[in-house]
Amino acid sequence: MDSTYITVVTPVQNESLLIDELIKQITFNVNKITNFYELIIVDDGSTDDTWNKIKAASNANAKIKGIQLSRNFGQHYAITAGLHKALGEWVIVMDGDLQDRPEVIAELYAKVKEGFEIVFVSRKNRPENIFYRAIQRIFYLLLNQISGLKFNHRQANFSILSNNVVKEYNLFPENSRFFGSTINWMGFKRGEIVADHGTRYAGKSSYSLKKRIRLAADIILSFSERPLKIIILIGVFLLVISSICFLTLSFLLIKGELVYSWITQLFLISFLLGLLMSSLGIIALYLGRVHTEVKKRPLYIIQNETNLS
Repeated sequence: MDSTYITVVTPVQNESLLIDELIKQITFNVNKITNFYELIIVDDGSTDDTWNKIKAASNANAKIKGIQLSRNFGQHYAITAGLHKALGEWVIVMDGDLQDRPEVIAELYAKVKEGFEIVFVSRKNRPENIFYRAIQRIFYLLLNQISGLKFNHRQANFSILSNNVVKEYNLFPENSRFFGSTINWMGFKRGEIVADHGTRYAGKSSYSLKKRIRLAADIILSFSERPLKIIILIGVFLLVISSICFLTLSFLLIKGELVYSWITQLFLISFLLGLLMSSLGIIALYLGRVHTEVKKRPLYIIQNETNLS
């Protein structure tokens, strides 16, 4: 039996139907590795009986620790709350719907023993239908192209991080919180394992297509300047086109050929529009980075805790 201290962080929202099974499976599989561990469950603004079940489990087992956020802040903020409290030498992050299979924890831990500081799970045999998987691939293809980043559609949050990585992650001050993207940006020696994707134990996912699109937009705006650069390029393109047209009009005027006034107005508007888009794009390049950070609001608010000092 290993003496390493392991932390498992899992965010949940309205998962009262499966929270007991989640705790049972995680503790069972972590106990195969070590007796020294903590399970931090972050209740991200549940409106059902989830928090009461977390408290009951914490009262029965001191290794189970709970954080109740004051409202729904979002999955990535809930993960951050858990990482801020994590004490383990190794920290495992996993979703709370049991689609991230707790049986894979042992494989993750074995992989980091090869010298990695970060290991992510690449999911295979996902239960979604062919249409959903096709849409997902197109979605990630567009996301990668627009953002200029590299997202693996087979990877989500299921991972194991060294304590050193967690400490560095916790130093990040920005309000924009996207776990996987931030970990990718940090570097460190990284590996991956391939594992079957599980099925939801009970209940329905609250992660709708609308939320996915909103998350993608937030990631793009927070981690990439490419959309702003695209706007600038469009503006420059319009400037070039309008300049060419202006020279052509000037040549026609010099030759005395008839030129209709609406054409002149059209080219003038195109020129001004191109200049305006270029200028706004440059300004937005700076303001977009500042807007969400200048308010300096807390990342989350903790309403209650159990077994945490």
